Amino acid sequence: MSFHTRLKRRAQRWRSDDAIMFLCGGAVALCLLALAALFALLVDQSRLQFWPEPVYQWETQDGTRITGQIIEESPSSLVISVGHQASDPNSVRRVTRSELVARSRPIDIVRVEHDVLGILYGVWIESAEPAILSVTPEFKVPMQGDAIVRWYFPNQLTIIQSLQIFADNIANFLFFASPDSPSDAGVFPALVGTVVMVLLMTVFVMPLGVLAAIYLHEYAAQGRLTSWIRVAVHNLAAIPSVVYGVFGLGVFVYGLGSEIDSAMYSDSLPSPTFGEPGLLWASLTLALLTLPVVIVATEEGLARVPRSIIEASYALGATRAETLFRLILPLIGPAMMTGLILAIARAAGEVAPLMLVGVVEFAPDLPITTDYPFLRLDQKFMHLGYHIYDLGFQSIDMEATRPRVFATALLLFVIVMVLNTLAVLLRNRLDRKYRHLLE
Repeated sequence: MSFHTRLKRRAQRWRSDDAIMFLCGGAVALCLLALAALFALLVDQSRLQFWPEPVYQWETQDGTRITGQIIEESPSSLVISVGHQASDPNSVRRVTRSELVARSRPIDIVRVEHDVLGILYGVWIESAEPAILSVTPEFKVPMQGDAIVRWYFPNQLTIIQSLQIFADNIANFLFFASPDSPSDAGVFPALVGTVVMVLLMTVFVMPLGVLAAIYLHEYAAQGRLTSWIRVAVHNLAAIPSVVYGVFGLGVFVYGLGSEIDSAMYSDSLPSPTFGEPGLLWASLTLALLTLPVVIVATEEGLARVPRSIIEASYALGATRAETLFRLILPLIGPAMMTGLILAIARAAGEVAPLMLVGVVEFAPDLPITTDYPFLRLDQKFMHLGYHIYDLGFQSIDMEATRPRVFATALLLFVIVMVLNTLAVLLRNRLDRKYRHLLE
């Protein structure tokens, strides 16, 4: 083979390696771009929930005026939040651009948050005493008493005033107390319910998943039965989540819960205590749902531990239990954390099984308390995922609640990222501490 031929083949191989390298790098860039686009979409669509947008006034071809804020804008139409009006109970209007003649931005428009009527757009009638808000020529609302939550001129706000309203909107979104309406109340109960459920699920799934993986890898005979068990574990990860919800309802709620009521709460029967959906059964159902993920990740970590390290431990006189707890478990810590990250990511976003085993539309009472045992395991709770589903698909006025839906989705996104980041930091710390033993 000539020198020129060898150089030509080497150049072709380099071009092939470069193509694969750029293809892999492009895949990583595409994933990061998709994540950034998702975050940007959530921030942009939830803007109306927090930032005080300007109020416009449109004139239509038939001479009527429309006053409100833009919710959605497209080349052919506008979705406008017009607030409460006596002639039209729907607070959102969709109009085509061909219907509109002119648009203005009056500085005297007032945005009023009314305790009973909701959002109102109008102008003050200055000569009236007490003050009266003119929403339309036919609809005027007296502004008196404690019914007014807040009012301001959206088209006259400075940056400082806008930031103050922005901070107030965030506080109201999280902590506003409403005893009746889940669409108006703050999402803090749903936030607490989601975090408590995920943490309780972690307490159940991690020990069980790690012990099952250790038995399959260290103690079970590696035969056909063990192989079938591994196949079954992998198949459990592919079962639809609603099936786990049905299982949790039948086994945990109606089965185990009824037995607990009969043995420990017989005085309360026929009113169930644990024999109905609640936080405990929801956590156990999600622990069962994420159990295959933890088992598989832990087994992969066990397979990476060199057999020579384990045999050296036995040679030095350590028992099998001492080797397991002092050597193997610290070494597979990063793998266990990987399983935990995947379990948290899946459990935090599940909705279908929770609808059967504990989550409700509105539960303002928190599942945690200052009294022993500090957790109300039998209580129904709110969940951010179900709150998004309820507002987005079960609300009477879905277009009006759309900014709140995206704001809640943004909050759930941030919560999952924070929980996963904490698990990743712990995994990296364990990996740095024990990496030298695996080299």
